[in-house]
This record gives sequence, C-alpha cells and structure tokens, in this order.
Amino acid sequence: MKHYFVSLLFLFALSQTLHSQVSSAEEPVKLSVRGKIKRTGNIFVRFLKQFNAIDTAYVEPNYYNYAAMLQNTNFYQSYRLRAEDDLLGRQSITFSPTGSVKIGPYFGWRWIFLGYTFDVGNLSSSGKQSEFSLSLYSSMLGADFVYITNTGNFKIRKVSGFGHQIDSSIRDIRFNGADTYTASLNVYYVFNHKRFSYPAAFAQSTVQRKSCGSWMLGLRFDKQRIQFDYESLPPQLLNENSSIDNPGLLDKMKINRIDYKNYSLSGGYAYNWVFARNFLFSVSVAPSIGFKQARGERFKGESFWLNVKNMNFDFISRFGLVWNNTRWFAGASFINHLYDYRRDRLSLTNSLNYFNVYFGVNFHKRKEYRKTDEKKW
Repeated sequence: MKHYFVSLLFLFALSQTLHSQVSSAEEPVKLSVRGKIKRTGNIFVRFLKQFNAIDTAYVEPNYYNYAAMLQNTNFYQSYRLRAEDDLLGRQSITFSPTGSVKIGPYFGWRWIFLGYTFDVGNLSSSGKQSEFSLSLYSSMLGADFVYITNTGNFKIRKVSGFGHQIDSSIRDIRFNGADTYTASLNVYYVFNHKRFSYPAAFAQSTVQRKSCGSWMLGLRFDKQRIQFDYESLPPQLLNENSSIDNPGLLDKMKINRIDYKNYSLSGGYAYNWVFARNFLFSVSVAPSIGFKQARGERFKGESFWLNVKNMNFDFISRFGLVWNNTRWFAGASFINHLYDYRRDRLSLTNSLNYFNVYFGVNFHKRKEYRKTDEKKW
C-alpha cells in the first residue's frame, strides 16, 4: 500500500502543477491531458479510500495520527509426527523448540506500526532459531506473512504408541535431530468490511461499536520443510527388539525429510462481539484446502488424486479481547497457524501460536476530527 500512497501524492502534486501553469487560453488538447491526469488521480483516491471504508453506524474511525504502545509477545511452536502400519499400530511424537517471550515498544502513524522487542524468556542454550511474522489489517483486505527456522533447538514433549511405560517416561528430553523451515503468505478479502472491523480487534486503529460479523475469502501459499534424523531419538524409542510392551519405532516413522509447497484457497467467518461500552471480543476461523506439491514432484492427475484421497485442512484462528475508548487502549490476542500434511499413513502437524498483551495511547488528533464530539457514542 505504501507504493499506492506515494503514487497518489505524486499524481496530486503533478495535477496541481499543471493547474497553475495552464491558462484559460490553452488549447483543448492540453486541457484534455490535464483532465485525464486529474481523473486518474481521483481513481487512485477512491481506490485507497475503499481499503478502509467504514459504516460509522457500526465502526468509529481513528481520530488520531500517532500511537505509542508497549507489547508483550509470547511465541510457541509445536510439531506432531504420526504414523500407522499395516496392522493399524499407531505412534506419535510431539516435539517443539523452546518458546520465546518478548517485550518492547511500538510507535505508529495511521496504519503503519513499527517497533522492536527484546527477548526476555528464551532460555535455549543450543541450536538456532529465527522467527518473523507480520500481519496487515485494513477494513477490506488483510495479509499474514510468517517465516520461521529452527535447528537443533527441540525437546520431545510427548510420545504415544510405544508402550505405557515408555509413553509416560518420555517428557522434555532434548532432541537435536530436527531442522525445520516454515514460510507462509495468506491474503484475504473481508466481504462485510464496512460494518465489520478487523483493525478494531487486532490493530486498535478503529473501534467496533455494534456487534457484527463477516465472511472472508483468500489465497494462501505455504512452504514447509523438515529434516528429521530419527536415529537421534532416545534409545527407548528405537528399540530393535520389539515386543508388545515396546514395539519399537514404526517403519513409517523412519523418515529423513518432508519438503513441500502448498497452494490453497481459504475461507472463513469472523465475528466482533461488543459486549459492553468500549469492550470487544473477536473470534475468527479460516480453514483452507488446496494442493500440496512435494519437492521434485510434478503436477499430474495421480498426485492430485493422492491429495484428494488424503484430504486435510490448514487453519488460521484468531481471538482478541480489546478495551478502547479511542484515546487509550489495552487488550490481548491469540493467533494460531495450523499446517497439516498427510501422505500414505504418515502425517505431520505444525502449529504456530502467538499470544500478545498490549497497552497504548493515541495522540495528535487528525485535523478533520479536531471538532468532532467523540462522546456521541
């Protein structure tokens, strides 16, 4: 959107310059050129306004130019590997990297928010972890971008299917045999965007005054990769002398690599519940379904049928609780990204979880609202 904004300023300045230089005696051709430029600028203006067009009977606009905020961000990721054999024996291994706890200041201008957070809770002593996420919310369109890598920074949290004694004994054991990569881009359209406000729930830039919901439709692209060294698992899980009490690791679990791209269509519903003055509770669920293409795999009928046969869904879920009186605001939000992979009695679930708590203030009232009586609500 930044490029559209710059283009708009350029077109506006150009049209004003032409207006001052052209006299009433100009030729019709020159007037026509000036008129075309002016009309082009008006189209851009209308286009930009539609991104944040609202029905003021349901949504109160942002009256201020700037905002300052302090936010605590908690991030946790979890992988669950599951498989079954021909005898319907089932096993699962859940492992995750060390979670992170961050806190830091943010500063915003209109719809742009920038900040820096300090890691105060990641106690990892080995391995490498990189995590970046960005969510953009406007009334009409939204986007989510996630990029995460982890190397040797895992613990086995839980196992099942290895016998009761082993299942209960494997807890929080360090595991250095995984190398993971996650990249995801999700873009979506909000149908009832004039009455339902995502920014009110997750960007604190507007205030939802009446309860309202909306359907959403979007496109999503994911890139997932995991290198898995099963020989680095605890010896109890690799028992070669299998028995009823300890069957050992199933052959299906002895993978080395899962690497795929996912192209999908997402759709869902979101609802903002105004349960008291200045208070809002928001919930939304957006499942997606599409085609998963493994590394080196070409798109063909056989691979497409395999995807249909192993039908699975990915999800993005959001929950938010906000108090906002247009000047001061505070709240908490929880966002979950769920990626599911299934092939030939093997599945991998990757879950990303963000929990945020924040407090902030808006200041420097916008010129067009300096005489607005905000108490009308």
